[in-house]
Amino acid sequence: MTKKTLDRYRDVVGDKIVDEIYNSASSLSEKHIVHINSTYQGGGVAEILETLVLLMNDAGVNTGWRLLHGSPDFFRVTKKFHNALQGDDIRLSRMKKRVYEMGNENNSVFLHLDHDAVIVHDTQPLSLIKFERKAQPWIWRCHIDISTPNKEIWAYLKEFILKYDAMVVSMEEYKRDLPIKQEVIMPAIDPLSPKNQEISTSKISKYLSKFGIEQDKPIISQVSRFDKWKDPEGVIRAYELARKDVDCRLVLIGSIASDDPEGQSMYDRLSKRIEKKRDIILISHESDILVNAIQRASSLVLQKSIKEGFGLTMSEALWKGTPVIGGNVGGIRTQVIEGINGYLVNNVEECADRIVKLLKDPKLANEMGKKGKEHVRENFLVTRHLLDWFEFLKQYLAK
Repeated sequence: MTKKTLDRYRDVVGDKIVDEIYNSASSLSEKHIVHINSTYQGGGVAEILETLVLLMNDAGVNTGWRLLHGSPDFFRVTKKFHNALQGDDIRLSRMKKRVYEMGNENNSVFLHLDHDAVIVHDTQPLSLIKFERKAQPWIWRCHIDISTPNKEIWAYLKEFILKYDAMVVSMEEYKRDLPIKQEVIMPAIDPLSPKNQEISTSKISKYLSKFGIEQDKPIISQVSRFDKWKDPEGVIRAYELARKDVDCRLVLIGSIASDDPEGQSMYDRLSKRIEKKRDIILISHESDILVNAIQRASSLVLQKSIKEGFGLTMSEALWKGTPVIGGNVGGIRTQVIEGINGYLVNNVEECADRIVKLLKDPKLANEMGKKGKEHVRENFLVTRHLLDWFEFLKQYLAK
């Protein structure tokens, strides 16, 4: 596999952007930065960091990546916190707080954070700052939609957030009434990763065949964690409605991340729901090339989320020239331009209607896909993401 370097992106985005990244990074060349999150694999945060950390280093900025160690109880608690930040109810007991804080206190011993800047991702390591001797800028990078959090969990976690120098969110609407600096940095995809790079028709067919996905009728797909916020059950209902008008096949593919204790139960519930339904295929398998193949083979890609921090599966599909249908929430609204590169939907019935519309009009679908790819090229590639981070960090670390 070819080493991931910035120069490889020149053919995708042009020399000007790559040179701008190198110039921006030059003032950070003597700094040491570290990212901390809860898993190396599974979910969008880990996927973003894999490329971001490699390219930060290639640009000349010494950047590390640390993983939070946690018990099953710790991750059960942080999943409840994650859901509550998106509006769920929670019983915030003394025991939950103790499990959460003790987990991060232990990690404060493991991590040895003597870096020039510390970037903490999402809720799991948020309280780490309470147990560290803070001698450098700390930045909390929140990847989820916190526009309407549960008041009790927000009041508790706010105590830790206020210890940070800044908070980075994905959308303007996620900013909160806080005295610390808040910055919007939208996530982005890596066009050269195995998930997004060009692959041959024969390889697509090979991977689909390996997982029992026939191509005798149009395929629609959703790629995401098995999580209630992604509404996979709503996707199935929309498919069942659409199938009354158009013959098609549904593929739901996702992973069960180590920091998500609810993933397996959701997968099991979906498995039971689709028993004996030959044209609904459920896959739990970590394979970027398989995701690539499915998104390219699909006539359209769904992300019918109820809540969504950003939802990069929309940009992934659009980069492949595949039109999309997304829930009218969060960052999906930034990626999907209604009626131009896809559709935004508010319920199952709207989703089914748009599925039928696109499957019955392949010319429209093709035009949307083409426009979508250019929208991603201009706005949602990792080179823009990298430059945004360097420009932000320079406010704290520039020579």
